[in-house]
Amino acid sequence: MKFIIWIGKCCKLEIITLQNKSLFASNCYILCSDEAFSVIDPSVSYDEALSTCSGIGELKPEYVILTHGHVDHFWEIDSYVKKGCKVIVSKPDSKIMSRPDMNCYEFLEGNIDSYKGDFITMEDNDELVICGQKFLVIETPGHTAGSVSLLADDVIFTGDTLFADGVFGRYDLPTSNGADLLHSLKRLFALDENLVLYSGHGAPTTLKNTKDSFYNRREI
Repeated sequence: MKFIIWIGKCCKLEIITLQNKSLFASNCYILCSDEAFSVIDPSVSYDEALSTCSGIGELKPEYVILTHGHVDHFWEIDSYVKKGCKVIVSKPDSKIMSRPDMNCYEFLEGNIDSYKGDFITMEDNDELVICGQKFLVIETPGHTAGSVSLLADDVIFTGDTLFADGVFGRYDLPTSNGADLLHSLKRLFALDENLVLYSGHGAPTTLKNTKDSFYNRREI
């Protein structure tokens, strides 16, 4: 169901990428420091993560952070909440997580159609401290109204706003907006090209490679 496709670093954080192959190959990122762990977009369960990253069993659970509120990106959220992780999501997308008609559950069959638990909201330019590392919240709406990217030093998590091959997220879904997505892409492309980009689907790459692929596709 899952496999590691990359193990990277962000200062003192280890970034472990897991992927749920049966769920649109949605990426799940486990962030680990010496003392704590958090997860970005929990498409893979805690038990599955533990079987691959056994060290997290000894770490303090901190947060589940969602890049957006589509169900393939919070499919296993309850397994982390039960371990003590607090959920952080943008205010707009917190409203669609409990709505199967809005969170794309219609495309899936499985064990969860919504999340109705507690959460903390985040917004543009908020600073999150995750496992001791500071992350800047960048609002990147378009794929959903509340999509965000998370920037820390030399890495950025873009969810389904921008993928490794220069493709961007769909904008024909509930709360999507093509004009907003274009603005979000321009905002991301203005960042340091040397950033390592971790997206909602696909392997990590650099922002430069993604940006070049985006513009090359438009020249075909």
